[in-house]
Amino acid sequence: MARGAALLATLMVVVMVVAVVVVVATAADVPFVDTRDGRVSGIVEESVKGRDFSSFYGIPYARPPLGRLRFKDPEPFPDWGAMGEASIPAPPCIQYFSATERVGIKEVLGEEDCLYLNVFVPKINGDASFPVMVWLHGRKVHPWQCPGVPSSRPPGPRHRAGGGAVPAGCPGWVVCGELVTSLTRGAACVLLFSLLLSHCTGFLSTEDLAMPGNLGLKDQTLALRWVKTNIHLFGGDNMRVTIFGESAGSAAAHLLMFVPEVQDLFSRAIMQSGTALTSLTINNNPRKEAIEVGGSLGCPTDQGSNTLLLCLQGLDAKALFPRYESSRRWGVLPLTFTPWVDGRFLPRHPALLISEGRSTRVDIISGITRDDGALFALPALAKKQLLEELQHNFSMAGPASLQLEGRSEDPEAVARQLYLHYLGTTHVTEAHADDFMRMFTDHYFAVPHDRISAHHAGKIYRYELQHYAQLSFGQLICPSCDNKWVSHVDDLYYLFRGGPLLSPRTAPPQRPKDLQLPDDLTLRDIITTLWTNFAATGNPTPDSSLGFTWEASTPENLQYLSLTPSPSMKPDDRKETRKFHNSLPIQENLMLHPHLVKVPQGATRSSRHEL
Repeated sequence: MARGAALLATLMVVVMVVAVVVVVATAADVPFVDTRDGRVSGIVEESVKGRDFSSFYGIPYARPPLGRLRFKDPEPFPDWGAMGEASIPAPPCIQYFSATERVGIKEVLGEEDCLYLNVFVPKINGDASFPVMVWLHGRKVHPWQCPGVPSSRPPGPRHRAGGGAVPAGCPGWVVCGELVTSLTRGAACVLLFSLLLSHCTGFLSTEDLAMPGNLGLKDQTLALRWVKTNIHLFGGDNMRVTIFGESAGSAAAHLLMFVPEVQDLFSRAIMQSGTALTSLTINNNPRKEAIEVGGSLGCPTDQGSNTLLLCLQGLDAKALFPRYESSRRWGVLPLTFTPWVDGRFLPRHPALLISEGRSTRVDIISGITRDDGALFALPALAKKQLLEELQHNFSMAGPASLQLEGRSEDPEAVARQLYLHYLGTTHVTEAHADDFMRMFTDHYFAVPHDRISAHHAGKIYRYELQHYAQLSFGQLICPSCDNKWVSHVDDLYYLFRGGPLLSPRTAPPQRPKDLQLPDDLTLRDIITTLWTNFAATGNPTPDSSLGFTWEASTPENLQYLSLTPSPSMKPDDRKETRKFHNSLPIQENLMLHPHLVKVPQGATRSSRHEL
């Protein structure tokens, strides 16, 4: 069953070995690697800039999570090298397709048997080993996956060896072809992998060994172990691995910094619009959700966890998705079936571990898009019913819109405080659009990003994407809106091309499938160069080739790089915003800096600390 839940969604690893040589043999234009279990052959493809690279698709890294393994910890696949040909991608993990879901079209796609990875390397021979990058993507179908296509190859690069025809309507290709072959550093190896993604099955937990939960994170861990053990076969240096991700994938990268068994599996991280400190990430009551799901599906909920498990294992995978939808109270919120603090895999709440200085000391790039909160504001502006719910039923809709249930003793009061601070009212109209979006941006993205920046032990390079490109995810959420917001997901247009997420079938036919304007393409080159430079050297601007220097921030100076076609450093401009947010009596604040929290009369700090 798909596991990449509200937090992770289809995990994908882009393992990119940053350099110019890689150990990959070719014969008759068919690349191959020799493993202890046999020879694995791939295909030759071409990047968007015409550079050749080698691709190896559909390599299993875990046993299929079927039957007795549904809802259980993943088990490694024993003999992946015996697969022979690796030329066709595996299907995506089963999931709700969120890109069409946001415009009212609900469809389930993918398969349970989906724990496979893809490796991409330059079409060059050599005997050196180079840095590796691993991509963890968010809670959406990955840009290159093909809904409804059981096994298919992305059509962007021209496949010339070992391949079949590309099905009509299959999405575009990841720009990691440029990361593989590219720029000043070049990338010698790229690997993409899927993890079990369903919002229910990835993180459904009875808080015991029957259904331990956190399976999406555990899938990621197992895939990283595969990298540790096998990436040298493709030219990768398993001692220099950078994980990077967007949205829930970024939050996953942050969470992995607190997982003891993952400490030696990566050395750097890039976090794009997501942290472990947002209220979207940690589930405080997973057992309650598991019992509700089981009961709604006719499973016994009063005979113990194992009985519930056996019942759920016997159901069709798609039966769980309506249960996920029924948990929402305001649009797509609150998000449920997310990681939880189990005391074993994830030992304590990330905010507590940060306050105690207990996280992996790695250097990171961390940033947001200027208007990340458009992800939640635009659906409400497009669907006026959500605004009416705020007006007529704020006690339910207000806390749900800000994911405050279980994070404050009085979630309605905190929600009202936030709405009044930003909008001056809870009766939201189109006239409040900018303030509405800014509230979501600060609450879910900007302030949590600042919090980790102020407490991170390693070096941190901060950024904010401020360029509004030809293509924006916001255009898909609300086609009638003309806000020019740099939305959540917009950073992916610089890393990926087309696909069902960035160019879904619901998009207007005249909408371009990829960025075309010179400024947008310039920024794409800048971002891919910065990311690969960081993976290669630990410094995104190790020389003067880009014409600017990205300076690291410190807890005392939260400066950041403004990502535009002409990037420049900007000073910290959210001090007053943080002061307000840090005073709110919510769980993360009480763990990180209780002395800053303004506790309402009649409440105690200790009681809030235990939320």
